[in-house]
Amino acid sequence: MDWSTIWLAIVALGASIINGAIGYGFSSIVTPIALLWFSNKILNPAVVSVELVVNVALLFRERAFIPATKGRALPVVMTLLPGVLLGTLGLSYLAVNDVKVVVYVMLLPMVVIQLLGLRRPFTNERRSGLAIGPGIGFLYSLTTISGPPLAVFFRNQGLSKNEFRCTLAQVRVAESSLTLTTYFLFTEFLGANLTSAPSLGLVPFLLVPVLIGVPVGTWLVARVSRDSFTRLVMGMDGLVVSFGLSQVILKLKWVGSTVSDLVFALLAAMVVALAAYSLYKLPGARKLVDSTLPGSQALVHPGNSRPVVGPPRASTGDSTEPVMEAPSHRATSPEEGGPPLPGPTLR
Repeated sequence: MDWSTIWLAIVALGASIINGAIGYGFSSIVTPIALLWFSNKILNPAVVSVELVVNVALLFRERAFIPATKGRALPVVMTLLPGVLLGTLGLSYLAVNDVKVVVYVMLLPMVVIQLLGLRRPFTNERRSGLAIGPGIGFLYSLTTISGPPLAVFFRNQGLSKNEFRCTLAQVRVAESSLTLTTYFLFTEFLGANLTSAPSLGLVPFLLVPVLIGVPVGTWLVARVSRDSFTRLVMGMDGLVVSFGLSQVILKLKWVGSTVSDLVFALLAAMVVALAAYSLYKLPGARKLVDSTLPGSQALVHPGNSRPVVGPPRASTGDSTEPVMEAPSHRATSPEEGGPPLPGPTLR
């Protein structure tokens, strides 16, 4: 045991808390940090093995939502394999630092998109899912990172919190199973040496923190704002990615140390500014509360103590929860047996 594995376990604990809270984020946090100590060929099989366990556990927790969401996960799952094969091929034969560049360059835009809260629903979800499946498989098998792009895709489709986590878990169980199997086959028949002893030796340092962290994350998310927590995590992840990218381009001798430091400073400033902006624009004063009318919800506006019941508003990308349309209720007069005051104004 050395300091690199101890730090890996600490990072894995924090990442597993995040994964338990928001349904993804383990590899998105662990991989960019752990690449500072390990190569992808050693790190990837260990991370994928542990993520298989994590996502099976998350899927079991959300199993009640499988019937309602399996049709949404299936198009992505059906087209994962070509991308997984291509990504494993790249992992086997690309240079270590080249793969690191791919990891950081692919992850940084995903961080920015989530910080900005950009959303645009896909009108043909099945066709879109079939189209992104190979890309998700390629990205995961090469870098172990697929949570951010999957989150961007499925958050656009109006899923509830539990449906979102269940759909993500189904896709990630499939991709981690396919990727781990492909790693093994490439090792056995093509001599890729992916499932090696050094890689498997990292599994305990990842698995034990996961067994502790995921339940803690599940407990934590019920007590904090999910949107604020997600954006704070993405901001921290963006800083890590910025630092990792600045270091790998220095190792590749693309730039000197001064330019590398400047790249990190500029990227870090951008991430901090975006994180501050995204946290500022969250509707902290606007809350969804239960209405006194059965089956309805009311939207409370700042400075207005009386809830306004009405149809759902257009999504601004600031909330993960849908606003359900409230049923109409006609105001009644005292002669009709109703209260003397008028009912809520319908908008």
